Amino acid sequence: LILVGGYGTRLRPLTLSCPKPIVEFCNKPMLLHQIEALVKAGVAEIILAVSKCADRSDLLEGEVKKHEARLGITIRFSYETEPLGTAGPLALASQWLTDSQEP
Repeated sequence: LILVGGYGTRLRPLTLSCPKPIVEFCNKPMLLHQIEALVKAGVAEIILAVSKCADRSDLLEGEVKKHEARLGITIRFSYETEPLGTAGPLALASQWLTDSQEP
């Protein structure tokens, strides 16, 4: 599970037109660095807990879905409908976290 959200105020002006997780770092979206590291560690399913304050989730989904098949993994999105704080997204995504017997 990766917590994805925030307004990205410290990354402005980059985040004025692009969601914080897909702002590029070393020619690759920051989120993709995390996803690739998880794949390298053997993770096959990733849940992105997207906060209510995340802007332009359509851009985020489009960018992530481009890499899902290439990496051979499943990526699920769990969206907050209202701000839930830090631990709230874990409870919201619990249906998927307990879906498997995998650690």
